[in-house]
Amino acid sequence: MTALHPFRPALAVAAVLAGLTLTAAACDSSEGGGTEDRAAIRQSLLADLANRVILPAHDAFVTDAEALGAATAAFADAPSESTLGSARSAWRKAAGTWRQLSALNLPGVRFGLYHNRISTWPANTGFVEEAVATEETVDLAYVERRGSNARGLPGLEYLLFEGDVLADMADPQRRAYARFVAADVESQARALRDKWSAEGGDEIGAFLAADTEGRDLQSSVSRVVNEMAMVAEDLRYMKVGRPLGIARSATDAAGAPDPSLVESPYAGASMALFREDLVGLRALVTGGGGTGLDDYLATLGAEIDGQPLGAVLLAQIDATDRAAAALGDGYQQAVADRSPQAEALYAETGTLLRLIKTDLANWLGVSITFSDNDGD
Repeated sequence: MTALHPFRPALAVAAVLAGLTLTAAACDSSEGGGTEDRAAIRQSLLADLANRVILPAHDAFVTDAEALGAATAAFADAPSESTLGSARSAWRKAAGTWRQLSALNLPGVRFGLYHNRISTWPANTGFVEEAVATEETVDLAYVERRGSNARGLPGLEYLLFEGDVLADMADPQRRAYARFVAADVESQARALRDKWSAEGGDEIGAFLAADTEGRDLQSSVSRVVNEMAMVAEDLRYMKVGRPLGIARSATDAAGAPDPSLVESPYAGASMALFREDLVGLRALVTGGGGTGLDDYLATLGAEIDGQPLGAVLLAQIDATDRAAAALGDGYQQAVADRSPQAEALYAETGTLLRLIKTDLANWLGVSITFSDNDGD
Protein backbone atom coordinates (compact mmCIF):
# COMPACT_ATOMS: atom_id res chain seq x y z
CA MET A 1 0.00 0.00 0.00
CA THR A 2 1.31 3.42 -0.86
CA ALA A 3 1.83 6.22 1.64
CA LEU A 4 -1.26 7.94 2.97
CA HIS A 5 -2.81 10.43 0.59
CA PRO A 6 -2.60 14.07 1.73
CA PHE A 7 -5.99 15.26 2.92
CA ARG A 8 -7.54 18.49 4.06
CA PRO A 9 -6.89 19.74 7.63
CA ALA A 10 -10.58 19.48 8.47
CA LEU A 11 -10.51 15.79 7.61
CA ALA A 12 -7.35 15.30 9.63
CA VAL A 13 -8.94 16.90 12.68
CA ALA A 14 -12.01 14.70 12.31
CA ALA A 15 -9.84 11.60 12.09
CA VAL A 16 -7.81 12.60 15.18
CA LEU A 17 -10.91 13.37 17.23
CA ALA A 18 -12.42 10.06 16.20
CA GLY A 19 -9.20 8.30 17.20
CA LEU A 20 -9.28 9.93 20.65
CA THR A 21 -12.74 8.53 21.29
CA LEU A 22 -11.96 5.11 19.83
CA THR A 23 -10.22 3.74 22.91
CA ALA A 24 -13.16 4.48 25.18
CA ALA A 25 -15.59 3.02 22.68
CA ALA A 26 -13.54 -0.12 22.27
CA CYS A 27 -13.82 -0.85 25.99
CA ASP A 28 -17.46 -1.79 25.47
CA SER A 29 -16.88 -3.67 22.20
CA SER A 30 -17.02 -7.15 23.66
CA GLU A 31 -20.61 -6.61 24.74
CA GLY A 32 -21.66 -4.16 22.06
CA GLY A 33 -21.18 -0.44 22.52
CA GLY A 34 -23.85 2.19 22.86
CA THR A 35 -24.98 4.63 20.21
CA GLU A 36 -22.21 7.12 21.00
CA ASP A 37 -19.57 4.38 20.89
CA ARG A 38 -20.81 3.17 17.52
CA ALA A 39 -20.88 6.69 16.12
CA ALA A 40 -17.30 7.34 17.28
CA ILE A 41 -15.94 4.15 15.78
CA ARG A 42 -17.96 4.64 12.59
CA GLN A 43 -16.42 8.10 12.20
CA SER A 44 -12.96 6.60 12.66
CA LEU A 45 -13.89 3.78 10.26
CA LEU A 46 -14.84 6.16 7.47
CA ALA A 47 -11.73 8.30 8.01
CA ASP A 48 -9.45 5.25 7.83
CA LEU A 49 -11.24 3.81 4.82
CA ALA A 50 -10.77 7.18 3.12
CA ASN A 51 -7.16 7.84 4.03
CA ARG A 52 -5.74 4.32 4.39
CA VAL A 53 -7.67 2.51 1.66
CA ILE A 54 -9.56 4.55 -0.93
CA LEU A 55 -7.17 7.40 -1.70
CA PRO A 56 -3.93 5.36 -1.53
CA ALA A 57 -5.45 2.61 -3.71
CA HIS A 58 -6.36 5.11 -6.42
CA ASP A 59 -2.90 6.67 -6.22
CA ALA A 60 -1.35 3.24 -6.66
CA PHE A 61 -3.49 2.48 -9.69
CA VAL A 62 -2.54 5.78 -11.36
CA THR A 63 1.13 4.92 -10.83
CA ASP A 64 0.70 1.48 -12.39
CA ALA A 65 -1.46 2.83 -15.24
CA GLU A 66 1.26 5.36 -16.06
CA ALA A 67 3.84 2.58 -16.12
CA LEU A 68 1.56 0.54 -18.40
CA GLY A 69 1.15 3.51 -20.75
CA ALA A 70 4.90 4.03 -20.95
CA ALA A 71 5.68 0.34 -21.47
CA THR A 72 3.01 -0.07 -24.16
CA ALA A 73 4.24 3.05 -25.97
CA ALA A 74 7.80 1.68 -25.90
CA PHE A 75 6.55 -1.58 -27.35
CA ALA A 76 4.57 0.21 -30.07
CA ASP A 77 7.67 2.24 -30.98
CA ALA A 78 9.98 -0.79 -31.15
CA PRO A 79 8.25 -4.17 -31.02
CA SER A 80 10.55 -6.87 -29.68
CA GLU A 81 10.47 -9.76 -27.25
CA SER A 82 11.95 -7.46 -24.63
CA THR A 83 9.52 -4.56 -25.02
CA LEU A 84 6.59 -6.96 -25.28
CA GLY A 85 7.67 -8.66 -22.07
CA SER A 86 7.84 -5.30 -20.31
CA ALA A 87 4.40 -4.30 -21.58
CA ARG A 88 2.93 -7.62 -20.44
CA SER A 89 4.48 -7.28 -16.98
CA ALA A 90 3.12 -3.75 -16.69
CA TRP A 91 -0.33 -4.99 -17.73
CA ARG A 92 -0.30 -7.70 -15.05
CA LYS A 93 0.72 -5.19 -12.39
CA ALA A 94 -1.89 -2.60 -13.39
CA ALA A 95 -4.65 -5.19 -13.77
CA GLY A 96 -3.92 -6.56 -10.30
CA THR A 97 -3.93 -3.12 -8.70
CA TRP A 98 -7.18 -2.37 -10.48
CA ARG A 99 -8.91 -5.41 -9.02
CA GLN A 100 -8.20 -4.08 -5.54
CA LEU A 101 -10.55 -1.21 -6.41
CA SER A 102 -13.39 -3.52 -7.41
CA ALA A 103 -15.56 -2.74 -4.34
CA LEU A 104 -14.99 1.02 -4.63
CA ASN A 105 -17.27 1.73 -7.57
CA LEU A 106 -19.57 3.64 -5.24
CA PRO A 107 -22.63 5.55 -6.54
CA GLY A 108 -20.92 8.93 -6.51
CA VAL A 109 -18.24 7.84 -8.96
CA ARG A 110 -20.29 5.27 -10.86
CA PHE A 111 -22.04 7.82 -13.03
CA GLY A 112 -18.67 8.93 -14.41
CA LEU A 113 -18.34 5.46 -16.00
CA TYR A 114 -14.63 5.35 -15.16
CA HIS A 115 -14.81 1.74 -14.01
CA ASN A 116 -16.61 0.72 -17.20
CA ARG A 117 -14.03 2.39 -19.41
CA ILE A 118 -11.08 0.96 -17.51
CA SER A 119 -12.33 -2.60 -17.33
CA THR A 120 -15.47 -3.92 -19.00
CA TRP A 121 -15.02 -7.68 -18.98
CA PRO A 122 -15.03 -9.63 -21.18
CA ALA A 123 -13.62 -7.67 -24.08
CA ASN A 124 -15.51 -7.96 -27.35
CA THR A 125 -12.60 -9.08 -29.51
CA GLY A 126 -14.63 -8.60 -32.67
CA PHE A 127 -15.06 -4.93 -31.79
CA VAL A 128 -11.33 -4.67 -31.03
CA GLU A 129 -10.50 -6.08 -34.45
CA GLU A 130 -12.95 -3.69 -36.11
CA ALA A 131 -11.31 -0.78 -34.29
CA VAL A 132 -7.87 -1.88 -35.48
CA ALA A 133 -9.03 -2.34 -39.08
CA THR A 134 -9.94 1.33 -39.47
CA GLU A 135 -8.43 3.66 -42.03
CA GLU A 136 -8.92 6.57 -39.65
CA THR A 137 -6.05 8.04 -37.69
CA VAL A 138 -5.80 6.07 -34.46
CA ASP A 139 -5.21 8.43 -31.53
CA LEU A 140 -6.59 8.96 -28.05
CA ALA A 141 -9.74 10.62 -29.37
CA TYR A 142 -10.36 7.62 -31.63
CA VAL A 143 -10.09 5.20 -28.71
CA GLU A 144 -12.38 7.35 -26.58
CA ARG A 145 -15.12 6.96 -29.21
CA ARG A 146 -14.97 3.17 -28.99
CA GLY A 147 -17.27 1.19 -26.72
CA SER A 148 -16.04 0.17 -23.29
CA ASN A 149 -15.79 -3.48 -24.29
CA ALA A 150 -13.35 -2.65 -27.12
CA ARG A 151 -10.82 -0.87 -24.92
CA GLY A 152 -9.61 -0.80 -21.33
CA LEU A 153 -7.53 -3.44 -19.60
CA PRO A 154 -9.41 -6.43 -21.13
CA GLY A 155 -9.04 -5.04 -24.66
CA LEU A 156 -5.36 -4.38 -24.10
CA GLU A 157 -4.90 -7.88 -22.68
CA TYR A 158 -6.18 -9.30 -25.96
CA LEU A 159 -3.79 -7.13 -27.97
CA LEU A 160 -0.75 -7.94 -25.85
CA PHE A 161 -1.27 -11.64 -25.16
CA GLU A 162 -3.36 -13.33 -27.85
CA GLY A 163 -1.82 -15.04 -30.87
CA ASP A 164 1.53 -14.20 -32.47
CA VAL A 165 1.67 -10.71 -31.06
CA LEU A 166 4.97 -9.67 -32.62
CA ALA A 167 3.81 -10.73 -36.07
CA ASP A 168 0.43 -9.07 -35.61
CA MET A 169 2.05 -5.86 -34.43
CA ALA A 170 3.71 -5.42 -37.80
CA ASP A 171 0.46 -3.58 -38.52
CA PRO A 172 1.05 0.07 -37.52
CA GLN A 173 -2.68 0.59 -36.87
CA ARG A 174 -2.64 -2.26 -34.36
CA ARG A 175 0.39 -0.82 -32.61
CA ALA A 176 -1.26 2.58 -32.48
CA TYR A 177 -4.45 1.15 -31.08
CA ALA A 178 -2.58 -0.69 -28.32
CA ARG A 179 -0.64 2.47 -27.49
CA PHE A 180 -3.73 4.64 -27.18
CA VAL A 181 -5.83 2.05 -25.36
CA ALA A 182 -3.10 2.06 -22.71
CA ALA A 183 -3.03 5.86 -22.79
CA ASP A 184 -6.80 5.91 -22.30
CA VAL A 185 -6.52 3.60 -19.26
CA GLU A 186 -3.98 6.06 -17.86
CA SER A 187 -6.27 9.01 -18.59
CA GLN A 188 -9.28 7.34 -17.01
CA ALA A 189 -7.22 6.38 -13.95
CA ARG A 190 -6.26 10.00 -13.38
CA ALA A 191 -9.85 11.17 -13.91
CA LEU A 192 -11.11 8.62 -11.38
CA ARG A 193 -8.52 9.67 -8.81
CA ASP A 194 -9.44 13.31 -9.38
CA LYS A 195 -13.12 12.49 -8.89
CA TRP A 196 -12.30 11.09 -5.45
CA SER A 197 -9.80 13.77 -4.40
CA ALA A 198 -10.71 16.65 -2.10
CA GLU A 199 -9.24 19.06 -4.65
CA GLY A 200 -11.26 17.58 -7.53
CA GLY A 201 -14.73 16.05 -7.40
CA ASP A 202 -14.43 15.58 -3.62
CA GLU A 203 -16.22 12.25 -3.55
CA ILE A 204 -14.03 11.54 -0.53
CA GLY A 205 -15.72 14.46 1.24
CA ALA A 206 -19.14 13.07 0.35
CA PHE A 207 -18.03 9.64 1.59
CA LEU A 208 -17.01 11.08 4.97
CA ALA A 209 -20.15 13.19 5.21
CA ALA A 210 -22.50 10.21 4.72
CA ASP A 211 -21.79 9.16 8.30
CA THR A 212 -24.98 7.40 9.34
CA GLU A 213 -25.86 3.85 10.27
CA GLY A 214 -26.23 1.12 7.70
CA ARG A 215 -30.02 1.20 7.68
CA ASP A 216 -29.73 4.52 5.83
CA LEU A 217 -29.44 3.46 2.18
CA GLN A 218 -27.38 6.57 1.40
CA SER A 219 -24.85 5.96 4.18
CA SER A 220 -21.29 5.15 3.23
CA VAL A 221 -21.44 1.97 5.32
CA SER A 222 -24.47 0.79 3.35
CA ARG A 223 -22.87 1.59 0.02
CA VAL A 224 -19.60 -0.13 0.87
CA VAL A 225 -21.32 -3.29 2.07
CA ASN A 226 -23.48 -3.39 -1.06
CA GLU A 227 -20.37 -3.11 -3.24
CA MET A 228 -18.65 -5.85 -1.24
CA ALA A 229 -21.67 -8.09 -1.81
CA MET A 230 -21.58 -7.35 -5.54
CA VAL A 231 -17.89 -8.29 -5.69
CA ALA A 232 -18.56 -11.51 -3.80
CA GLU A 233 -21.39 -12.38 -6.20
CA ASP A 234 -19.12 -11.66 -9.16
CA LEU A 235 -16.41 -13.90 -7.73
CA ARG A 236 -18.83 -16.76 -7.14
CA TYR A 237 -20.98 -16.66 -10.22
CA MET A 238 -19.10 -14.89 -13.01
CA LYS A 239 -15.52 -15.88 -12.24
CA VAL A 240 -16.03 -19.40 -10.89
CA GLY A 241 -19.54 -20.72 -11.37
CA ARG A 242 -20.19 -19.63 -14.95
CA PRO A 243 -16.98 -21.10 -16.43
CA LEU A 244 -17.55 -24.32 -14.48
CA GLY A 245 -21.07 -24.63 -15.87
CA ILE A 246 -22.55 -24.66 -12.37
CA ALA A 247 -26.07 -23.22 -12.11
CA ARG A 248 -26.09 -19.46 -11.45
CA SER A 249 -29.43 -19.56 -9.68
CA ALA A 250 -32.03 -22.03 -8.53
CA THR A 251 -33.85 -21.78 -11.86
CA ASP A 252 -30.82 -22.06 -14.16
CA ALA A 253 -29.72 -25.35 -15.60
CA ALA A 254 -26.12 -26.40 -15.13
CA GLY A 255 -24.11 -26.69 -18.32
CA ALA A 256 -20.80 -28.01 -19.54
CA PRO A 257 -17.59 -26.33 -18.35
CA ASP A 258 -16.41 -23.59 -20.71
CA PRO A 259 -12.77 -22.48 -20.18
CA SER A 260 -13.27 -19.56 -22.59
CA LEU A 261 -15.45 -17.87 -19.96
CA VAL A 262 -12.71 -17.41 -17.38
CA GLU A 263 -11.47 -13.94 -16.63
CA SER A 264 -8.16 -13.04 -18.28
CA PRO A 265 -8.10 -15.97 -20.75
CA TYR A 266 -5.22 -14.53 -22.81
CA ALA A 267 -2.80 -13.59 -20.03
CA GLY A 268 -3.75 -16.62 -17.93
CA ALA A 269 -4.08 -14.35 -14.89
CA SER A 270 -7.54 -15.45 -13.76
CA MET A 271 -6.61 -16.56 -10.26
CA ALA A 272 -4.06 -13.80 -9.78
CA LEU A 273 -6.76 -11.20 -10.43
CA PHE A 274 -9.29 -13.15 -8.33
CA ARG A 275 -6.91 -12.97 -5.39
CA GLU A 276 -6.47 -9.21 -5.84
CA ASP A 277 -10.25 -8.83 -5.48
CA LEU A 278 -9.84 -10.50 -2.10
CA VAL A 279 -7.03 -8.09 -1.18
CA GLY A 280 -9.46 -5.24 -1.78
CA LEU A 281 -12.19 -6.85 0.33
CA ARG A 282 -9.75 -7.50 3.17
CA ALA A 283 -8.64 -3.86 3.18
CA LEU A 284 -12.25 -2.74 3.70
CA VAL A 285 -12.74 -5.17 6.57
CA THR A 286 -9.51 -4.11 8.33
CA GLY A 287 -9.54 -0.43 7.40
CA GLY A 288 -6.12 -0.84 5.82
CA GLY A 289 -4.60 -1.58 9.21
CA GLY A 290 -6.65 1.09 11.00
CA THR A 291 -10.27 1.05 12.10
CA GLY A 292 -12.21 -1.31 9.85
CA LEU A 293 -15.59 -2.94 9.54
CA ASP A 294 -14.34 -5.62 11.93
CA ASP A 295 -13.96 -2.99 14.67
CA TYR A 296 -17.39 -1.55 13.96
CA LEU A 297 -18.91 -5.03 14.13
CA ALA A 298 -17.27 -5.51 17.52
CA THR A 299 -19.18 -2.54 18.91
CA LEU A 300 -22.38 -4.34 17.92
CA GLY A 301 -21.31 -7.58 19.57
CA ALA A 302 -21.57 -9.29 16.17
CA GLU A 303 -20.74 -12.99 16.47
CA ILE A 304 -21.20 -16.29 14.68
CA ASP A 305 -21.09 -19.39 16.89
CA GLY A 306 -19.36 -17.42 19.60
CA GLN A 307 -16.69 -16.00 17.28
CA PRO A 308 -16.43 -12.31 16.33
CA LEU A 309 -17.99 -11.85 12.91
CA GLY A 310 -15.07 -9.68 11.75
CA ALA A 311 -12.62 -12.48 12.52
CA VAL A 312 -14.85 -15.06 10.85
CA LEU A 313 -15.11 -12.90 7.73
CA LEU A 314 -11.34 -12.39 7.53
CA ALA A 315 -10.77 -16.13 8.03
CA GLN A 316 -13.14 -16.86 5.16
CA ILE A 317 -11.35 -14.39 2.90
CA ASP A 318 -8.15 -16.28 3.75
CA ALA A 319 -9.78 -19.65 3.06
CA THR A 320 -11.06 -18.42 -0.31
CA ASP A 321 -7.61 -17.07 -1.12
CA ARG A 322 -5.99 -20.42 -0.31
CA ALA A 323 -8.46 -22.21 -2.59
CA ALA A 324 -7.65 -19.78 -5.41
CA ALA A 325 -3.90 -20.12 -4.82
CA ALA A 326 -4.21 -23.90 -5.10
CA LEU A 327 -5.34 -23.45 -8.71
CA GLY A 328 -2.27 -21.40 -9.65
CA ASP A 329 -2.03 -20.42 -13.31
CA GLY A 330 -3.91 -23.48 -14.53
CA TYR A 331 -7.45 -22.31 -14.01
CA GLN A 332 -8.59 -22.85 -17.60
CA GLN A 333 -7.48 -26.49 -17.49
CA ALA A 334 -9.04 -26.89 -14.06
CA VAL A 335 -12.32 -25.62 -15.49
CA ALA A 336 -12.09 -27.96 -18.47
CA ASP A 337 -11.51 -30.89 -16.10
CA ARG A 338 -14.14 -29.67 -13.59
CA SER A 339 -11.41 -30.34 -11.06
CA PRO A 340 -12.11 -30.81 -7.35
CA GLN A 341 -9.93 -27.75 -6.66
CA ALA A 342 -12.14 -25.57 -8.87
CA GLU A 343 -15.30 -26.87 -7.22
CA ALA A 344 -13.71 -26.29 -3.81
CA LEU A 345 -13.15 -22.66 -4.78
CA TYR A 346 -16.80 -22.39 -5.77
CA ALA A 347 -17.81 -23.70 -2.36
CA GLU A 348 -15.56 -21.22 -0.55
CA THR A 349 -16.96 -18.31 -2.54
CA GLY A 350 -20.45 -19.39 -1.51
CA THR A 351 -19.52 -19.17 2.16
CA LEU A 352 -17.89 -15.77 1.61
CA LEU A 353 -20.95 -14.47 -0.23
CA ARG A 354 -23.33 -15.55 2.53
CA LEU A 355 -21.16 -13.96 5.21
CA ILE A 356 -21.17 -10.62 3.39
CA LYS A 357 -24.65 -10.56 1.93
CA THR A 358 -26.44 -12.04 4.94
CA ASP A 359 -24.44 -11.90 8.17
CA LEU A 360 -22.48 -8.68 7.60
CA ALA A 361 -25.45 -6.89 6.08
CA ASN A 362 -27.86 -8.00 8.81
CA TRP A 363 -25.61 -7.03 11.69
CA LEU A 364 -25.00 -3.60 10.17
CA GLY A 365 -28.67 -3.11 9.28
CA VAL A 366 -27.81 -2.83 5.58
CA SER A 367 -30.35 -3.62 2.87
CA ILE A 368 -28.82 -5.30 -0.16
CA THR A 369 -30.33 -3.26 -2.96
CA PHE A 370 -28.89 -4.73 -6.16
CA SER A 371 -30.63 -7.50 -8.10
CA ASP A 372 -28.83 -10.61 -6.97
CA ASN A 373 -28.77 -14.34 -7.61
CA ASP A 374 -30.62 -16.67 -5.29
CA GLY A 375 -28.87 -19.92 -5.99
CA ASP A 376 -26.07 -19.64 -3.42
